Amino acid sequence: MNRKQNVGIVGCGMIADVYIRNIQSVFSDRLHLLGVSSRRRESAWRYAQKYGIARCYDSYEQMLADPEIDIVLNLCPPDAHFAINMQALEAGKHVYCEKPLAARYQQGVQLLSYARAQNRYLCCAPDVPLGALIQTARKLVQDGKIGRVVGASVNLVKPGVETWHPNPDFLYQPGAGPLMDMGPYYLTALLHMAGPFQSVCAMDAISFPTRTITSQPRRGQTIQVRVPTYVNALLQLSSGALATFTATFDVWKSKLPWLEIYGSEGTLSISDPNLFGGTIEIAAPGGEYCSVPLLFPYADNSRGLGLCDMARAITMGTEARTDAAFALHILETMEAIAQSARTGRKIALETQCRMPEAMPLPQS
Repeated sequence: MNRKQNVGIVGCGMIADVYIRNIQSVFSDRLHLLGVSSRRRESAWRYAQKYGIARCYDSYEQMLADPEIDIVLNLCPPDAHFAINMQALEAGKHVYCEKPLAARYQQGVQLLSYARAQNRYLCCAPDVPLGALIQTARKLVQDGKIGRVVGASVNLVKPGVETWHPNPDFLYQPGAGPLMDMGPYYLTALLHMAGPFQSVCAMDAISFPTRTITSQPRRGQTIQVRVPTYVNALLQLSSGALATFTATFDVWKSKLPWLEIYGSEGTLSISDPNLFGGTIEIAAPGGEYCSVPLLFPYADNSRGLGLCDMARAITMGTEARTDAAFALHILETMEAIAQSARTGRKIALETQCRMPEAMPLPQS
């Protein structure tokens, strides 16, 4: 029987809850949560007490010095991702990072290069595309249900996070915003279904220079916005297909589709690709939309699925489905979108990658 991979979490914000619950239940056959660390030790202590986690480290350095930690799960804010990831790799640990891989593309290049040189696994969220919704949609596209892919429409159109997040400040700082924070879900979903990107052109805007928090406990406080909050991009895929991509925190309501794939023989439309489960509809030429059942498991909130797949890959010596090469391609795509918006130029991408390996169909 294969030994479980011991996981140490750094960063104990809101998202840590679901990771911890899933590591200790759904993915406990491959993962063991050994310890937690946080810049605010009281946060780490609170999680350790709540979930019965054996070790609460006084510092991140103390966690890295623990020889029993195999994988560092980095849940810190985006601007800290590069430093935290590099420290872990230098300490000889494997790393799974929340998206994005780093705040800058060149930082991501450094991380991946160092991980490869040290023979360490470096993986990155989102793992949502490994769930039931995107994997089913991917299979339908690859099975030719809509013919040859000619285009796509991807729309992240939401009101600001200050309406619900208790501490939304970091989401309006460099490394976040709708493009860098939520864009990875939508662009990675498109990567899984239609393949990698070749070039981009874009425009963006900061619609509101300040935001007033309406959530508790900081209702009424003001946030300075330092990243664009309305982004429109046109992406050319390596296949030659074209995709439109909108990412904004400036819209209260919209009827735009979340994600549609347009093929020579029909259209495939899916619900929010930020969720593991949802609905899929297909329309043939001249026909109406018909619902399609989900064929794959993990339709519930299964954050940690990519971490579990990484543990499988470490044990078997194979590539993980959330390998940093895919995250680096997405990071470069997002940075190119921002660069195009600043310069008014079309930007060709440097990175080349294939589609991540599909998840296996469940045994009948």
